[in-house]
Amino acid sequence: MEEIEKMLRRRLSWNEIMMSNIMWWYIGVNVDEYIAYGIDPNTWLDTLYRLTAGNAYWFGLQEGDMYIRKVHQRIEIELGTTNPIDAILFVMLTKTIAIPSIYIAWIRNRITWLGVFYYLYLKYWPWYNMDYRAISGFNKDNLLKFIAGLFDSDGIIASAKENKSYYRLDVRIAACRQCEDFLTFIKDEIHEKLGIIGKVKVQRTDSILQFRGTHAVELVRYMLPHIRHPMKRLRAVLYLMYYDKELTVKDYQYLYEPLKYDDGINDPKRYRAVYVLAQAAPQTHTHGEASPIKSPRLAIKNRVPARRITKLLSAYDNLTSGP
Repeated sequence: MEEIEKMLRRRLSWNEIMMSNIMWWYIGVNVDEYIAYGIDPNTWLDTLYRLTAGNAYWFGLQEGDMYIRKVHQRIEIELGTTNPIDAILFVMLTKTIAIPSIYIAWIRNRITWLGVFYYLYLKYWPWYNMDYRAISGFNKDNLLKFIAGLFDSDGIIASAKENKSYYRLDVRIAACRQCEDFLTFIKDEIHEKLGIIGKVKVQRTDSILQFRGTHAVELVRYMLPHIRHPMKRLRAVLYLMYYDKELTVKDYQYLYEPLKYDDGINDPKRYRAVYVLAQAAPQTHTHGEASPIKSPRLAIKNRVPARRITKLLSAYDNLTSGP
């Protein structure tokens, strides 16, 4: 992968900023419009520098969507997604530790999509088998790193119109319905060390740790240096500028609009991880031949190495386009 990246930089002027710009373009975000307001959507790349395996951010990510297991004498780390933004984030995150193996697999849910899966194989992982209660011994800085990792994995940042002239910030972290104790412990740690008040709600299918209004603003200010998810970071920066009166309500509405998610399958921010990876990060296609398309279900044995993605996507399009 390193040699391919060197070739791309030399012959195609490829770099991480170009990759990030392609990602934003693909999901309908015009980078130049944000820069005109003094907002650089690509600052998430700066947060990757000096990110080591010992950073508590990884512990937070591990308590979210990152899967860890021990295989013989090594640690296997897995991150998977169908989301195009996560696809770019995960490849950049994993590269800070080691060169990942990247595979494509079918995922069947409400609809069937191709997912991207990243694997790291390490001799040592400092967070393996660590209980989440270990954060009680963290200082304020490490707690924020942990929360940011969990937030990047399972968090949501959004604003709701409270009246005609004001938007209220809402920050939520989701977990399983049986995870109330886990979220309550985190809530209490945040209150004790940061003085920020949150609330845990158990819903029909999950549990939510929620921060609203000024408490959400304060938490986001603390977390911002450690937020690495491109969309969540951009939403956070945008709202803080609005809250600090650096943006008018009209400007905030205009810049926030492209960052909204639609519920439909046609939203380019959803289900298109493989597509954006093929366009924005071609240096990742380095792992063998593509397998024939198999039954659309996720199983380790049915992983498809991430090379010849164009042919795979073409076959997939033919299957899903209908007569």
